[in-house]
Amino acid sequence: MANNENKQQIDDNVQDAELVADKETTAANHRIVWIALAVLLLLLIAAGGWLYQQINSQQQQQAERFTSLEDELATVQSDYSRQQRELSKLIEQLQAQSDKLEEFISRETLTSDELKRTWALQEIQYLLNVANQRALLAHDVDGAIRALNMADKQIQALSDYRLHPLRALIAEEVMDLEALADIDTAGIAIKLQTAANHVQTLRVKKGPEVELDESESLSSAAQVDAGWKQALEDIWQQMRSLVVIRHDQTGEAAVLVPEQRYFLYQNLRLQLESARLALLNADNDNYQHSLQTAIDWLQQYFTGDQRDAMLNTLKQLQDSQINISIPDISGSLNWLEEYQQ
Repeated sequence: MANNENKQQIDDNVQDAELVADKETTAANHRIVWIALAVLLLLLIAAGGWLYQQINSQQQQQAERFTSLEDELATVQSDYSRQQRELSKLIEQLQAQSDKLEEFISRETLTSDELKRTWALQEIQYLLNVANQRALLAHDVDGAIRALNMADKQIQALSDYRLHPLRALIAEEVMDLEALADIDTAGIAIKLQTAANHVQTLRVKKGPEVELDESESLSSAAQVDAGWKQALEDIWQQMRSLVVIRHDQTGEAAVLVPEQRYFLYQNLRLQLESARLALLNADNDNYQHSLQTAIDWLQQYFTGDQRDAMLNTLKQLQDSQINISIPDISGSLNWLEEYQQ
């Protein structure tokens, strides 16, 4: 009986110990759970903070990017608006050019007869230009008259009554030119040019050389030693080769060395060219002066039959008065230019 009670007591103690152990185990497990929950909570808080920072940073970046995109969009819109304005302006210009081209095509679509008429008017304008150039620049009255008459024939061939005022102007200009003194400008210019081309064939005047008396120099040289005598004789021979005395000419007409003759020819040619230029410019004063200078030089420096022939030619040309006043013949040209506008 006693043994049973002891055994029962032992079983109760064992059960109590197991209950105590179970309670301690449960308490330990509860502490672990709470610790795990606390750690998890801390991790969640940390993760939430990090996530918040990331989200906030991304939002800031997106806001900055959005602002940048807005600026870029505004720039693109501005460029687009500017390009649209430029394109509209270009389209307007192209349209204007197209309108002008259509107008030109509609106006310039010419028939064969109209093309011939246009070409004839261009020829007439060219002839009137030639007439003005011949009259005003070259003082070629005959050439100007011929050009005007050719233009008048072209107008007559057109049979256009609208050009009658032009023919009237041309007739007046021809009459004004024919009233001028008849001067053969081209013929005179040819004669002057021919004379200038033959200057080099003229013969320059020459005087006789005279031997100088050497007796005094030889006698005086005999009084010095042989060395000085030889030196003086050499110098004297060189001087004799350079000195020539002229008996029939004086001053500017002395014998000229080849270099001087060259410049004499050139100066005479220059005077003849100057006379020709004055002729073409209707400058009578310079024309007469250049001719007179050339005549004086021919008489003073040259001789021979060719000189005489050139003298006669220049004296005949000297009798020609070239100081004529060319009338204004630009009226017909101006009328035609206005008519074609």
